[in-house]
Amino acid sequence: MKKRVSFYGLIILLAFGLTMSLPLWAQDTGSDSNASVDELFSGEDTVETPTPTTTQATNPVSDALSLGKVRVGGSITGTIGPTFAWSEPWTGGSSFFSPEKSSLDFGLKSMLYVDARPVEDFRFHGSVKTNWPTTVSSTLSTDKAVVDLAKQVSKLPQVFELFADFSVGDSVFFRFGKSTVKWGVGYFWSPADVINLTPINVFAPTTQREGPVNFQATIPIKGTQNNIYLLTVLDESDLDFDTTALAARGEFLVGNYELGAGLYYRNDTAERAMATVTGPLGNFDVFGEAMVSRGSAKSFVTSIDTTAPYIHTRTVADNRDKIYFSATAGLLYADLNNNLTIAGQYFYNGEGYSNGDRTSLINNAQEVIDTLNNMGQTALSETMKQALTGAILGSGRHYIGATVSKSQLFTDKFSASITAIANLSDLSGMVRPSIGWDVTDYFTVNLSSIFFFGSQSSEYGLASNYQFGGYNGVSLSLSGTLTGSF
Repeated sequence: MKKRVSFYGLIILLAFGLTMSLPLWAQDTGSDSNASVDELFSGEDTVETPTPTTTQATNPVSDALSLGKVRVGGSITGTIGPTFAWSEPWTGGSSFFSPEKSSLDFGLKSMLYVDARPVEDFRFHGSVKTNWPTTVSSTLSTDKAVVDLAKQVSKLPQVFELFADFSVGDSVFFRFGKSTVKWGVGYFWSPADVINLTPINVFAPTTQREGPVNFQATIPIKGTQNNIYLLTVLDESDLDFDTTALAARGEFLVGNYELGAGLYYRNDTAERAMATVTGPLGNFDVFGEAMVSRGSAKSFVTSIDTTAPYIHTRTVADNRDKIYFSATAGLLYADLNNNLTIAGQYFYNGEGYSNGDRTSLINNAQEVIDTLNNMGQTALSETMKQALTGAILGSGRHYIGATVSKSQLFTDKFSASITAIANLSDLSGMVRPSIGWDVTDYFTVNLSSIFFFGSQSSEYGLASNYQFGGYNGVSLSLSGTLTGSF
């Protein structure tokens, strides 16, 4: 019966999109929860500049489906430099000349795209990305638990986007393929974005994220700047009726504010509803999101223990009998005359753990790690440490983030930024200052540091311990980046 619900839903979605095309008119089309440990501490030390989230509706015929030639382009970015880490250097934990950890970091990434508009009402776009080294997730089965272990491996290029845009009677605009879907308006966190496959990297929040394979119908409402979006979202790793999601969203321009509301349904996971708002407030651009779900897509860990040589976890998944609410609000300020941008955001994570539950689970995990070390299972202990670090990121309920960025500092060659993220639930966090020097149009030198603070059982205290070998750690990175595009 469940499969029939999804199947008929797909048919209704397509029929509804075609039916709605008759009385409506073309106006707009568009597409676009914490970063992983590898993303947070990656070697990309570029200074990130916030950009306003407020959007204005445009005509999709002239913007997305205009007649033009085939365009081919791409970019390549290579970064290399040393990173050093110390544990509590201000209390004598380690001296400046004796860091706990040191490494030579290297990264090479490229992107190649093709964009073709052979006729006015049809467009093709595809892009391929490759990274070396790249982080992929492998699994280590340990009896009842499956622990995600991140490791560096070489990987062939992968398709990042591959889709086609076409229209019917300049009334309904379709997109089919793999593409980013822009639902949320948040900067560091976006609870309303339940479509994209990757979370926001808090150190590079404006970076385009990977989207799923989807079929999208955009229906502009005649005589307004309002739009309706209907989506069918496919699960590439498990293609079935039960894993195919249906989603709908409306965007409405009310005065200077853009309001959004959406629904998301998938048979095997939680149903969700979300709302967004963006607009000006004095010299600021403000934004807000709210998301309500019946149940959760997450599996909540209830206990962790070990019976040599296995790790046992007990989890509660689905939670359909519970209602979860998450919300966020923030602001952006841009002074173009002084090349200054500021962003700040608060995030309430309704799917986070309470302080008591999180502390209890961390203590359980620490006991497991100690037991494994005592048994000589050092490899499994390290795996458990990495799994715990990844699991605890974003597990709190109250967060705040802020960033300040200034380009053309003293001269047009220098820029600087500082980003701070804090878990207000356990009073832990990290601060990252960065300075960039544009030596040439293609080569930039960056100096950055990360300061952690928090107790041994806090989110960022644990992240510091397992990443840098000590609590309240400090890292210092110097990198050179060569970037070119065509």
